[in-house]
Amino acid sequence: MNANNIKRLLETKQCQGGILNDANLPRFNLSQADLSGAKLLFANLNRANLSQANLSGADLSFANLMGANLKNADLSGLDAKSINLFEANLAGANLSGADLSFANCVHSNLTEAHLSGAEFQGANLIGAQLNHANLSGIHLSGANLGQAQMLEVNLSNADLSGARLVDADLKDTNLSNADLRNANLCHADLRGANLTGANLTGANLGGAKLEGAIGIYHNPMMQQNYPPNYPQNYPPNYPPNYPPNYPQNYPPNYPQNRVIPNSAYMTNGETGTYPGGVNGLALPRPGMS
Repeated sequence: MNANNIKRLLETKQCQGGILNDANLPRFNLSQADLSGAKLLFANLNRANLSQANLSGADLSFANLMGANLKNADLSGLDAKSINLFEANLAGANLSGADLSFANCVHSNLTEAHLSGAEFQGANLIGAQLNHANLSGIHLSGANLGQAQMLEVNLSNADLSGARLVDADLKDTNLSNADLRNANLCHADLRGANLTGANLTGANLGGAKLEGAIGIYHNPMMQQNYPPNYPQNYPPNYPPNYPPNYPQNYPPNYPQNRVIPNSAYMTNGETGTYPGGVNGLALPRPGMS
């Protein structure tokens, strides 16, 4: 760490590209400071005021910003792997293209923040506030979003594979074309959400609220009482001697070599037929035949 850089920052709030690794600046007022491109690895900015600061392209990997004020800050292109943002205020902040892999964002405030294309793989966002934020194309694979507030969030084309969204509030959220493979959405609130084209393969939707959700359908293949050894590629290799409990109401027009999806729900982004009736479309939608 360069002491001259610290002095310059405190006197002028200007330290573009400065080397400030391991800097100890807790509770300092750095509002509107220009730290673009600065190196702040392992820096201590606990409860610092960085509102409207410019940290674009800076490196804050492993830094401590617990309870820091980053409201409306420019954090675009930030490298902040494993950063501590516990209870930090990032409302309205620009984190587009930032890398916060494995970050601690528990109970952080990201309301109306811009996170399009950001990397949050394995991040901890339990109880985070993300209402009205733009998370289009974000990478949240393996992230923990349990009990997160995500009302009217834009998650189109987002990668949420393997993410934990237990008890998350996703009302009216845009999840079109999102990757939700193996995601845990147990007891999540998806009322009014748009799941058009989303991939729900292996997703857990047990106890989820789905009233008014768009583009999601009951998987009829999961509603039949098929025997446990039922083959995945019926009918070519189905054994000639059907077991006694073989269902009588098997769809007569079942397509050849159709793999049965392993989720109780499907979206119109998955191939297959969607017969009507109680065992078909869960929520009929305009434009669907």
